[in-house]
Amino acid sequence: MPSLNDTLGAVLLGAIFGFMLYGLMLHQTYRYYRMYPNDGVMLKGLIMIIVVMETFHTAMWILVCYEYLVISYFNPFNLVIVHWYIRLTIPLTAFTGMFSQIFYAGRVYYIGPQYRLLVAIAVVVMFVSLAWDLVATVKVFHSETLLQFEQYSWIVSVAYGLAVLCDIITASALIFVLRRSRTGVKRTDSVVDILVLYTINTGLLTTVVGMLVFIFALVQPGNLIYAAISIPGVKLYSNSVLAMLNSRRSLSARMNHDFGGDTEADRASRPTTPRPRTVLETWNVRQVPISLPVTLDVTASAHSDVEAMAGYSPDFGSTDGETSKADGESH
Repeated sequence: MPSLNDTLGAVLLGAIFGFMLYGLMLHQTYRYYRMYPNDGVMLKGLIMIIVVMETFHTAMWILVCYEYLVISYFNPFNLVIVHWYIRLTIPLTAFTGMFSQIFYAGRVYYIGPQYRLLVAIAVVVMFVSLAWDLVATVKVFHSETLLQFEQYSWIVSVAYGLAVLCDIITASALIFVLRRSRTGVKRTDSVVDILVLYTINTGLLTTVVGMLVFIFALVQPGNLIYAAISIPGVKLYSNSVLAMLNSRRSLSARMNHDFGGDTEADRASRPTTPRPRTVLETWNVRQVPISLPVTLDVTASAHSDVEAMAGYSPDFGSTDGETSKADGESH
């Protein structure tokens, strides 16, 4: 019996890391719905879709591990059979990653119309990648054994290569806009630097994992290392989306401090009154023009771009009561 280190052994290790990331995603989802109950219905729906897709994706890989490592432990001939749940892992991986990429493309879209051509290109690449994943799905459904699907693993490689290209486009656009938002003012640039660093870290991580899947599916189609890497890889997408959404409150506090010049002593001397929510926290409250002091004019453009980068979108929908309340607070 051949060694299973680079096939089922790799899948088991990938599943372990993927299941840990799934637990982290559930924790972040709980924090999101508890911290931001006033987010728009579309955004909440997108997060729920990602969670549901991730749950099915995790369930399929649990079935794969149990079938191949427990039920078929003494039946080596069954180890090469392609069961229905391993067939479903390809489309589930594709759609889960796509919904997360939609979120990142949406962030660039709401920055301004001058960047929407990049968004259009990213969306086209995204759907072409999805089309290749669906082709791979058709091929795996027509394959009775893993040996038969081995000749089609290059299709998975192409799909992941296009997904990496989509990630590079959106991440590069975000970094470009943030770098342009630097004003030379230390307090403004400190917030911009935090967002640039976060964008690089999250984009680099998903890009590196995607490149590994691309390479292994292309050069080593005879093993399942590429499938093992894809398990935690797709969960990095959902975790990065939720981490960005959940960071709005801390980023908002940092921005309020940096732009307003508040110190700990200033906040301690104020009476304890409920703090109004900012656009970074509520996401769906439209921006209202207000008169700013002359000393803040130099940072106005940067403030707007930073809000967009951190996940603010005025078009995700809000109730009239919420909008009126926000308008009153702004004035």
